Amino acid sequence: MAVVAFMTVAVALGHFFGIIPILSLGQGFKNGQESIEHAKEINAEYIWTAVESVKPFLSQKTLDEVFDTYTDNVQEQREKGVIISNIEDYINEDMVALQSWRGVVMQIAGILTALGILGTFIGLVTGISSIAFTTAEATIESIETLLQGIATAFYTSIVGVILSIIFNIVYRMTWNIVLRELKVFTDKFHMEIQPSAEEQIRAKQYLNTEKMIETLNVIRTNSSLNLNRTAADPAQEQRMMMDVISGLRRGEFTFMLEPVCNLADRGIVKAESKLHWNHPVLGAVQPSVYMPIVEADGFIAKLDQHIWDSVCSAIREWLDGGLRPLPIVLSVRKTDLLALDVYETISDMLSEYNLEPRCIGVAIDASAYIICHDEAIKAVTRFLQSGIKVTITNCTGNLVNLGETSADEICLNLNEITEDSDLESVFAQARKARINLTCENISSAKMLADVKRLGCSYGQGVHLYPEMTRTEFEKMMQSDDGNG
Repeated sequence: MAVVAFMTVAVALGHFFGIIPILSLGQGFKNGQESIEHAKEINAEYIWTAVESVKPFLSQKTLDEVFDTYTDNVQEQREKGVIISNIEDYINEDMVALQSWRGVVMQIAGILTALGILGTFIGLVTGISSIAFTTAEATIESIETLLQGIATAFYTSIVGVILSIIFNIVYRMTWNIVLRELKVFTDKFHMEIQPSAEEQIRAKQYLNTEKMIETLNVIRTNSSLNLNRTAADPAQEQRMMMDVISGLRRGEFTFMLEPVCNLADRGIVKAESKLHWNHPVLGAVQPSVYMPIVEADGFIAKLDQHIWDSVCSAIREWLDGGLRPLPIVLSVRKTDLLALDVYETISDMLSEYNLEPRCIGVAIDASAYIICHDEAIKAVTRFLQSGIKVTITNCTGNLVNLGETSADEICLNLNEITEDSDLESVFAQARKARINLTCENISSAKMLADVKRLGCSYGQGVHLYPEMTRTEFEKMMQSDDGNG
């Protein structure tokens, strides 16, 4: 009876801390769906104004606290003009599990079974210890008592198993119900209130393209930067090259920095430098506009040397100013490997600015590594021997094509891998070959969760941090230094 009492307490605690909170959260998601419809009725044109006026939005204390945090961050992101976070970054399965003590409650079914077995053995031990052999009558009587006690003891196991099965079924049913309501709520929220980050990125790219085309149409007659150029028009390509050369001379080519962070806590560990052209008329010119021409001409090597030098100069200024800079990764392309002694060029820059090898890293594009394999291997070996870390970037998932490499890590381009099964296959292949994989172009919470689940520790992408100017990155590092 004592064991059964303990079982009853375990079931009651599981119901109180597990099932009731789950049902409460599920009702909150239903309330959220109704609030979305109510917000549309209030003001369908300015939906966020209506959302902020619907209080409480989910009518569940915990969910409303998290939702208020989300709306505050959305307001800041809208003011800054950056991609707005997904609602799943705040309200998700992990949050539900944490609020309902899922890790603990999942153990209750096993505890009930264990208590039943424990009760049986306690009954057996107690019965056996009471057997008396003084007389034949006493022995027979004690054995009869023992058999009756054994029957009773086995009932505890039966009760434990039955309670375990019932609790497991009820708990899993309520858990699946709340996950279904969560999915319906988030899908409805993205459809009616706020598009997902991926949809925002696609829309932003479309608008940027439209804006670029509109601007180019206006200045078509007096500018060589024309998106309608064709490979059969060498005159336009020549004018493009003249604009690029002039832009380099006028200081229009600078670098942006894309942070690479630890996926566990989003702490930034380094940043990759990206070529950036800020045209005085068009503003930021997309690389797809000019990169094919400067790569075909070989002038990209000159631009890359300019960026490498600018990065080394910036690091020297940071050090002289008392700042402890994070490593900056320099991008190396196929043309660089063919046209330059990349190792000697970068080493000379480190000597010129009196920088230690740990201040930088080198990222070699995977296509360049394959096409110029011999030159790449030589460069990688020399970089590693001098203490400079090497990454192979833009890997599309076929690690076999890279062959054996001594690079510190291979960065996987998630835009080139569309299926979860393909992603799992790549990570399995990497583990087998003992290759350290990182990921780039992480653009959503799902992508982040998938690569973390597969064992990826470091990555980059708009979902983590957008590209930063030198000034923005410097302020970030100063803030981190100030926080110790």
